[in-house]
Amino acid sequence: MPTDQTSSATRAGSGPRLTRGKLSCLRCQRRKIRCDGDLPTCKNCRNAGAICQDGVSERIAGLKLRIEWLESIIRQRCPDVDLDTRRPQHDMNPAALQVSTVEPETIMPTATDFPPIISKPQQSTQPPGPLGQVLGGNSASAHEIAMLSLGASDSRYIGPSSGYFLARVMLSKSRDPINDADTAENTTDVLGELIESVTGPLPLPPKRAALRMCDAYFEYIHPQYPILHRQSTLEAVDHVYQNESVAPVVSFQVFMVLAMGATVLSMRSKARLPSDSYCLAALQVFPQINVENSIQGLQCLLLLLIFALHSPSTRFNVWYLNYQCLAGVLDLGLQRNITVESGISLLEQEMRTRIFWVCLLLDRTICTIMGRPIGLRDEACELRLPQEIDDALLVPNQALQIPSTRKPLDISYSIHLFRATKINSEIKYVANSIVQEAPRYAYPPQTDIHGWQSNVLRQLDEWLLEIPSDIQHPNEFMHLICQLRYHGLCLLLLRPSPAIPKPTSAALLRCSKSATASIQILDKMYWQDMLIHNWISLHGLALAVLTLLYCVKAEPEVARATQADALMGTLTSALGILSATGEHWPAAKRCRDILEDPARSMVQWLQNQSAPAAVDGRRRSSRAQVQTTSEQENLASDVLSLPDAELSLLQPFDGFLFDSASVNIDDMMQELFQDFIPGV
Repeated sequence: MPTDQTSSATRAGSGPRLTRGKLSCLRCQRRKIRCDGDLPTCKNCRNAGAICQDGVSERIAGLKLRIEWLESIIRQRCPDVDLDTRRPQHDMNPAALQVSTVEPETIMPTATDFPPIISKPQQSTQPPGPLGQVLGGNSASAHEIAMLSLGASDSRYIGPSSGYFLARVMLSKSRDPINDADTAENTTDVLGELIESVTGPLPLPPKRAALRMCDAYFEYIHPQYPILHRQSTLEAVDHVYQNESVAPVVSFQVFMVLAMGATVLSMRSKARLPSDSYCLAALQVFPQINVENSIQGLQCLLLLLIFALHSPSTRFNVWYLNYQCLAGVLDLGLQRNITVESGISLLEQEMRTRIFWVCLLLDRTICTIMGRPIGLRDEACELRLPQEIDDALLVPNQALQIPSTRKPLDISYSIHLFRATKINSEIKYVANSIVQEAPRYAYPPQTDIHGWQSNVLRQLDEWLLEIPSDIQHPNEFMHLICQLRYHGLCLLLLRPSPAIPKPTSAALLRCSKSATASIQILDKMYWQDMLIHNWISLHGLALAVLTLLYCVKAEPEVARATQADALMGTLTSALGILSATGEHWPAAKRCRDILEDPARSMVQWLQNQSAPAAVDGRRRSSRAQVQTTSEQENLASDVLSLPDAELSLLQPFDGFLFDSASVNIDDMMQELFQDFIPGV
């Protein structure tokens, strides 16, 4: 009787036994039993009459899926890595290759978790050339939403009103990716831990210095964001210096005022003051503050948000701080019009109104720059404005004192900026909404979009004429801030948007004038030591340069009305300001490096455009004097003998916007926008 070994040998044949390898079959793996690896069926599966599936193939399939998932993370977070050639396109900072260690299930959303998002343009569905995406009127491609990986974090949404798409158009053929030296120089990122290790929280400065910083805060920050009462804050400063035991909220607000006052004085005096150290001192008591249920807590959040807009090193998340402030507004009912008739004092009524409007203004500003939806819509609020009452006349627990003869100019500027906030909301609602079809329960859509645009522009012009002024007590800084606000809203209204993908010639001509005026105002503020470098001014300057370049290139009327020398002077001023801003914001140096090449190319192109007209004039003048064939031949000989530099002017300029050669636009755009957004 044959033994088992004989039968096994007979079944396997005379040759060597075929086995799967080291891995067990899938059934044995799941049951955690030993597998002999026989093919086509192992002994355990044969005895059980079950299908024997190859565990190696299943393992390889799982590994392939994991590799695809890892490659998708690399493409998203490290666009410099060329996975097709299996080597980086250029040297990279090893820190940039770090990926999250979170389990796959927590960072791999399914297709149904988020709406479809285009991270890179689909070349097969878009018209050739980046400019055609804007001028073609296809909102799906021309105003794509974008996912940028800012630093080592996950991708963040940057929408149309941010100017991201316009920058993609302008930089599509402007320059190669930043070289290795620039990359190594620009990867410096000062983290909060590094600041604390170098400086750390500081105690109160001498009182005289503290009062000087308070004056700087109320002169430059307070008129834009009147969230504190000046007299009450100065009393709090005296209280802090006279008492060792101080309430946490009082200590926090005093140190934050010192931090922002030090920031202003640092930029005006070109001296380094420890603003971050005062902020760190304030943060020591922040956990003890009742942020959720008090006006004072909301004031503390707003102080952090405003400081984040002025300091690139703290890395506060302005987007989340903004929504924390909006939550406080709704929780405290600041969106409702509560008057003294309900039993509150005039001071509390006015401070509630002012804080509400500051939250609304910051929300509109941040959402516009980042291209994201508005957090608190206008129709959900009672949009009453504060009264033009000076802080000195608002005394706690007392009726309004007799007004002084001097007009309260600071709060007048604040109220005027609040009025512009409503215009900003309308532009965001109408011009920069991704979906233009209004639902049935909303306001009716605009049927005459160009008529609406003209009407809003008329409102802006009226707003500009109504900027407060006082010859006896001028505030040139706030007057220039209001002018910047006006031109910034004009750019938002007139440049290409989802509602108006192809602006008219008149709109682009007006848009180019506002872009030029924005740069000139910032240049004036810089030379007069009034420019407070912050995230808003930096983004506005970069966007003004991009918009000006776009208008000159996209619209012949703008090109004909623009002198090359004047354009060169304007762009030189802008690049100079970006260089100076780079001393405070590292992103400004990257912006300057990225924008320098297209600016130079645009000036050269504009010079080339005027050369053919000059040559044609020379030809017409020569033909009028030519009487014989020999003279005509001499003229042709003269033209052919022109230097190469002059002959090159006869050739059309075609290498700036219209070349559809593929370059890594996302790479350059990440460099341009990365540090604009503190902590997001």
